[in-house]
Amino acid sequence: MTRFSRMTVPAVLASLGILAAGSALAQAKPSFESLDKNGDGKISLSEASNDDALFVAFKSLDSNKDGELTREEFAKYK
Repeated sequence: MTRFSRMTVPAVLASLGILAAGSALAQAKPSFESLDKNGDGKISLSEASNDDALFVAFKSLDSNKDGELTREEFAKYK
């Protein structure tokens, strides 16, 4: 008998629910305000580095190539 065969169906379902919730939280998009650390209304590359996925996507989101993301540019971040 394996350790998994001793788990009840409700225990397995509860575990899966916890994993799914954790995954959703890990993928939650940060708010513009939480990334705009200096409050200037723009997100710099340095500020974007606080979110790995945003940092990677920064260049493609910066449509006017000024090195900063406006609210409109950030809105395209998924």
